[in-house]
Amino acid sequence: MTGTSITAGMPRVPGTILALVVVAAAMWTALGSLVVESARRHDFLNLYTGGKLALEGRFADMHVPEVQLEYERRLVPDVTPVVPFVRPHFYSLFLAPLALFEYRFAFWLWIGFQTLALLGCQIWGLRRFGPEGLAMAALFLPTALGIAHGQDCVLMLAVSIGAYSLMSAGKPFAGGAVLALGFAKFHLFLLWPVALVVTRRWRMLAGLAAGAAAETAISLALGGWTGVERYVAFLRKKDLERLSPSPELMVNAQGIAANLFGESVWAVAGLSLAALALWAWAIRGAPPWRLWTATTLAGLLIAPHVYGYDAALVLLPIWLTVQSGSKPARIAATLASTPIPYLMNLADSPWCALAALTLFGFSAAVALSVRRNKTGECGDTPREPNVDRRSD
Repeated sequence: MTGTSITAGMPRVPGTILALVVVAAAMWTALGSLVVESARRHDFLNLYTGGKLALEGRFADMHVPEVQLEYERRLVPDVTPVVPFVRPHFYSLFLAPLALFEYRFAFWLWIGFQTLALLGCQIWGLRRFGPEGLAMAALFLPTALGIAHGQDCVLMLAVSIGAYSLMSAGKPFAGGAVLALGFAKFHLFLLWPVALVVTRRWRMLAGLAAGAAAETAISLALGGWTGVERYVAFLRKKDLERLSPSPELMVNAQGIAANLFGESVWAVAGLSLAALALWAWAIRGAPPWRLWTATTLAGLLIAPHVYGYDAALVLLPIWLTVQSGSKPARIAATLASTPIPYLMNLADSPWCALAALTLFGFSAAVALSVRRNKTGECGDTPREPNVDRRSD
């Protein structure tokens, strides 16, 4: 009995790419070491607090700022103001096991878990897109940035990959159900129901609706109507200082406006409408790769509270576009895979707008690559033969 190797079917990786992976991992580890202590005291603090409140069954008042601050000060006595836990009730159940461990140990456990999740995504990318995909994943900064900050952005990437894989394998209902897990950070996934309606992917929409209904039912069962009302009120609060800090660092329309137009409301509205127009154009009769790419990018650009680590979701669109997009789109995707735009967040305004502008340019390149004539010239490059491009 020979068994099955974990490397079975995996393409051979050239030594140069393996060296690149090692060098990139060393660089991101060194960069992450500069922020990891701050992450433990801030970004991870709210996730652990949400898990702790869930573990103790305090779902009804989970999203009361004073309650969150009380728990956070037990862990980091000098924290002020509250680092808000903004995830829905159902997600707190997922975080509850973390609260079984001492805070510092739980933090490193979380970092290790996110790292393993990223490794799994990279192995999938290597199998699907070859060594070139692995090289892009190694250079892609938002995933490493998210791990160092104690965020959960790699889990959102894994959700996106899982949903796309199931859809392309002819399992749209299951793909939609997995995609619904992204509603843990729902502001990044709000365009998906509309996209599935527009492209008539009814079975995937049914899976998304079923998953969302289950999550809503779980949240209601945990927190009751009181918990839901408090959650909605919590999200609408304007005085939570750490809910949307440093808008100039956002990788969305708000970030572009903050850097180039003085945070003009009209600029944010105009940029958001432009992003939606590009998205609407791109998904018309779109094959799976373009649907996924355009919807992910537009969702990031128009959503509030989107930072560099949230761009982790863009790794899958980068892979898909480099494999199947037109030449301009592939160039834009390659630029988005490099660390340069995201490192510009370390610079002063207006230079830190480069990351958001890169995503906007990527979105425009994908939209402009849509076939413009009946012969199919100047359109998508068919390099994904094993993916079912039909609607449900």
